[in-house]
Amino acid sequence: MITPRFEIEQDDEFLNIKININNVRFTSSGVEVNINENVLIFHLSPYYLRLRFDQSLVDDERATANFIPGESKILIKAPKANKGEFFADLDLHTKLLARVNIADTSENKKPQGSLIQEINTGNNKEKIEDIAKLGENFDWEIEQVEETEHDELLSQSFKYGFNNNYLGLIGVSVSNGNDINDLNDPEHTTAIERIKQRIQRENNGFDDEYFASEYITFKHGSEEDLEINRIKNILAFTPKFVQHYQTWASQQTPENQNNTVPLEFTETEQNQMADNLPRKEYLLDPEIIKLNYITILNILFSFNFESIENEGDHTSESVWTIGKLTPQIAGLDQLLMLPESAKEEPKDSHGNEILMKEVTSTISADSSKKQPESIIKTAVVTGIKRSLCFPLHRNFALSKRAWESTFQILKGGKRLVIRNLLAVHELFRFHDVYYVYNKCLLDDLLAWFISQGNETVVRSLALELEQQLINLTKDDIQFECLADVDMETGEPLMETVTVSELEVLSDQMYNESIAQQA
Repeated sequence: MITPRFEIEQDDEFLNIKININNVRFTSSGVEVNINENVLIFHLSPYYLRLRFDQSLVDDERATANFIPGESKILIKAPKANKGEFFADLDLHTKLLARVNIADTSENKKPQGSLIQEINTGNNKEKIEDIAKLGENFDWEIEQVEETEHDELLSQSFKYGFNNNYLGLIGVSVSNGNDINDLNDPEHTTAIERIKQRIQRENNGFDDEYFASEYITFKHGSEEDLEINRIKNILAFTPKFVQHYQTWASQQTPENQNNTVPLEFTETEQNQMADNLPRKEYLLDPEIIKLNYITILNILFSFNFESIENEGDHTSESVWTIGKLTPQIAGLDQLLMLPESAKEEPKDSHGNEILMKEVTSTISADSSKKQPESIIKTAVVTGIKRSLCFPLHRNFALSKRAWESTFQILKGGKRLVIRNLLAVHELFRFHDVYYVYNKCLLDDLLAWFISQGNETVVRSLALELEQQLINLTKDDIQFECLADVDMETGEPLMETVTVSELEVLSDQMYNESIAQQA
């Protein structure tokens, strides 16, 4: 449980207690407030707050708990037992949070003797019996420490999200059932470790038998099989935003082919931008800006994949699918690429900042030097790998189709990209758990792109993506799969397999089974 930050004011009749809950979504049914004489207990998972006052409160119909819009706080109005009575020391939070035997300093309630004793190994039985007796009267209330605004070490090493600015959001959501998250400990994982864990999760998540079954159904399935699987129908579907682009593009002449789709945002979209996005000015490093565009690239792919797979009808799993296919969301991995210089885990507390510079400098390196594959190709390959691991339909043609749709959205220009991002943002905003990704990434990313996104950069990204898709082959999609186990050491033996190799093996197995049936 987390002890939230709080502040207290009073009037003649009430204590007005404001409790910060900026990391969770408020639901009135999830809030518990109990008042018992001088003790007030507040609970909204994962937050727990117990306050002990010198004077008494009363729990009656006047007691209320309401969310304060725009402040991410809950206001509890706790009635005083005696109207007009003054409650002292409301600014002494340590005193209010203290356990009963610490808060009460009267002589008759002070703990007698030491509660921590060293057990002498030579006289264990006697000492254990003494401790057992003490335990019968031990105060088992959990000691509380109010969370601080900033933790220096964590802020230097483990921040994530937009511009590496956030901490404490995803860990809370995991306790509330966040199935998008791929990290073992999202609040204490460095940027490089996120890449490693993401890659490992993709390899572990790939099911070669599932892939083979989907491939055989797609290539050799009967009409009944295809109707049940619906892959043919899915591949024939075009998302509505892509249709908008295609309709416009079909009417263009060679003279105005560099134009962008003209569109006016609807009243709903305008209200969404005005009411649900932050109003900030962003001063970002140029390399961070580049990574922001790559994040947008992956989000567009995930959104298009989900739209195609569900033929335009969003479901209760839509947000999960989009988040799971986006490495910057599921793995909090803004970098994607693991440079040679970062193969070893950094030892200093500023490692995350150093690694960010190393990775982004690699992205900008001279193409004549030896370097990892381009960041755009990495984004494309990562998106396809994840789409072959997690969704219901795991089909290379479907993944490729989603990337082609993404290219067309980018070709449509900045405003069409914004319309897609607004749709993604709205899906996350209404989810009780996954809305947290709006808070740490999508809110800022969308606000930044609306105010500072560059039309020329969008067009350049579209052209680079087109080139990568032209050159992409099934051999580029590789997984590390379990091949065998070393009988002497018990260590798993892994082998690299490509989508192309898996399809060949699947065809061989299918042909052999047909031959046996003949």
